[in-house]
Amino acid sequence: MRYHTRSLTWQGEAFRFERFQAKNHSSDSREWAVSRRGEFIGTLTCAPEVTTKEFELRGLAWLRELLGAVPGSTGS
Repeated sequence: MRYHTRSLTWQGEAFRFERFQAKNHSSDSREWAVSRRGEFIGTLTCAPEVTTKEFELRGLAWLRELLGAVPGSTGS
């Protein structure tokens, strides 16, 4: 994926994904810092060659695994 920042909405909240700067500028980093309301909550590992749609699906699955479903909600 060519983007260096992405925003995804899950459970009505916005999450920001920012790709870490690779030490070797000739290759893209696989690590993404994830934050909510400006607070760092974790890192997501994702290959640089995935499509935007694949990244969104992986990001939402990662959030679901990390934060779990809110009781009484449908999940996404």
